[in-house]
Amino acid sequence: MIRIGICDDMPDEVRKQKSMIQAAADQMHLNMELLTFESSESLLQEIQMYGHMDILFLDIEMEGKSGIEAAKIIRETDFDTLLIFVSAYDQYCRQMIEVQPFAFVDKPVTAPVMERMLQKAMRVLPVKYERFRFSCQKHRYSIPLHQIMYFESMGRKICIHGIKEQYYFYGKLNAVEKEIARFQTKFVRIQISYYVNLNFIKEWNYDSIVMDNDVLIPISKKYRKALKQHYITLLGKD
Repeated sequence: MIRIGICDDMPDEVRKQKSMIQAAADQMHLNMELLTFESSESLLQEIQMYGHMDILFLDIEMEGKSGIEAAKIIRETDFDTLLIFVSAYDQYCRQMIEVQPFAFVDKPVTAPVMERMLQKAMRVLPVKYERFRFSCQKHRYSIPLHQIMYFESMGRKICIHGIKEQYYFYGKLNAVEKEIARFQTKFVRIQISYYVNLNFIKEWNYDSIVMDNDVLIPISKKYRKALKQHYITLLGKD
């Protein structure tokens, strides 16, 4: 289910955008959860408790934290939410660029524009939508699978080796494998402690692989046959 958020401190504006997005989503037959917020603070609280949005329509000028301030906080733990700024002003252009917005919508918003924005977002969302979510030290994280090179089990902890940084959380690798198996992004188990993203394997050998970050990981005999089959499939051979 796609999580879509609307954040604007004007109740009438929230209701108008909600109606437009709901109508467009019905036309597109989207399975979505549509959430509305009248302050950045309530939006950030929802994200902290229940996870990030996939698409977020965010007003810029609001009482309390502005939309740009909220976006900067969101970007500290999530680089994948499609931020669509909705505003009647353009003087914040430089600040908006810093948080990597997906698009801009001028006020007053219209139904055709909102429908076009939703269609545009859905064209890129399938790749961005696949994420691994976890909690660590009372913070919730949402990491795109295409940014994760591999998972490494370290006793009770699991380390996520991302392309930019590492994350740690308590859990079991079997549970991670079960969760990710439902996505299109392909990971493979190569030994009891490693679960790797096929897209980041640079070198394949009989008893080891080398990842894009030059880390060599031995292949357990138990998983050697399955990994070989993945390799053959990747090459498109019979």
